[in-house]
Amino acid sequence: MKAVLVAGATGAVGQQLVELLLRHPDEITVHLLSRRATKWQQHPQIIEHILPLNDINKLKVANGVDAVCCCLGTTIKTAGSKAAFTAVDLDAVLTLGAWAKQQQVEQFHVVSSLGVNAKARGFYLQTKYQMEQGLIALGLPSLYIYQPSLLLAPRDEFRLGETVASKVMGLFSWLPKADRWKPIQVEQVATAINANIATAQAGVQYCNSAEIQRISRAK
Repeated sequence: MKAVLVAGATGAVGQQLVELLLRHPDEITVHLLSRRATKWQQHPQIIEHILPLNDINKLKVANGVDAVCCCLGTTIKTAGSKAAFTAVDLDAVLTLGAWAKQQQVEQFHVVSSLGVNAKARGFYLQTKYQMEQGLIALGLPSLYIYQPSLLLAPRDEFRLGETVASKVMGLFSWLPKADRWKPIQVEQVATAINANIATAQAGVQYCNSAEIQRISRAK
């Protein structure tokens, strides 16, 4: 592994993943696709690519990358509308996937969500389902889809819904197979991605919260 591209490095999972990659013993090059400069811009292993999301197809990476890690994601509230949400969580992700396919990137890792399937209700889950299916249709050599439960991370803003959901879901942690549903730390998701980069298998691989926790505990 010589080079990895991380999209969404300023997000909760993306930040943790970048820190893990920078601690890699082989000192790999980490390319960051971002809409603005990041806190790592002066790091010798970091190469920033500042682009608006609708220009991802113009991305140029000298010498290519071995893996793309897509941590892009927003909320309808933050984005401001369903259309703006779709532009990030669906359109930008698929554009990045198409770019990876064109560049013959060996691995593509993407953070999706628990509960995503063809019968899932709600705009959010259906958008994530379209994203997953769109990436699968590209025929990427190795595609890892992470479906974590509620992500726990430090926030600059208080989110009542997340706080309530976290407490409610925690009450059921004793139930069989509860690992799939209970809230998960963003560090665990990043750890699972980092681990899978080193041992990636061909084809489409799904990692739900239980699998993410299993991998992170082993590290």
